[in-house]
Amino acid sequence: MRDKMKIKFITILGLLFLIGCSKSSIEYFELSKEKLKNNQPELALKDLEKLLEKYPNDSLASMALYKMSTIHLNWQNDLSSGLDVLEKIVKNYPKSKQGEQAKIEIEEFPDYVLNKTESMRKKEKTKEAVDHLMYLIENYSKHKLLPKAQYMLGDIYMNDLRDFNTAIQEYRKVIETYPGSEQEPHALFMIGYVYANILNDTKSAKIEYEQFLSRFPKHELSPSVKFEIDYLGKSVDEIPALKHITS
Repeated sequence: MRDKMKIKFITILGLLFLIGCSKSSIEYFELSKEKLKNNQPELALKDLEKLLEKYPNDSLASMALYKMSTIHLNWQNDLSSGLDVLEKIVKNYPKSKQGEQAKIEIEEFPDYVLNKTESMRKKEKTKEAVDHLMYLIENYSKHKLLPKAQYMLGDIYMNDLRDFNTAIQEYRKVIETYPGSEQEPHALFMIGYVYANILNDTKSAKIEYEQFLSRFPKHELSPSVKFEIDYLGKSVDEIPALKHITS
């Protein structure tokens, strides 16, 4: 009899322990918010995952998933995971407020990536900016923003990383991959500019500049190209229009 009472007592204690240890969906959600405040995005994700595992049909489930997407995108700069979660929201909770918002964000994802890239450049997060552009180029090859993204990649290699040979390669891709784009003449001009003013390769610069004038004779940069050709290889002292700089 005593053994049965003992077993029953232990069972009740175990159940009480389990009940005490289990958290509600609200508690998991609040815990995740607290983790983010403490700059612990990975732990916040774990709390949200537990919420979804234990309460998949709870009213907070779609909010938890949406919060996970923002952590991946804004805290971890993880574009693939962020987009995957947005797609999961649309699939599992299409009629929720978060589901509707996720649809919009999926449609505008390339714009988001490009804007995020510009923001990271301003914060001097150059590697992350390059990674974002590469993601955009590899996953949205037909999107209207791709010429701008490819040109920006060349600009980063030139101005931020000072890797001029790679900059030329990236500018060249604008010309080869996106002919007729607004960025094409600018990319061709920049190739000539790098050869002329940074690499001091006047022969290559002349080839690029002459190609520019042949293809884009009425472009707004044409006067600058003609000026560059006229004074290739010459110092500031040898250019009448610039003599005042050294006088």
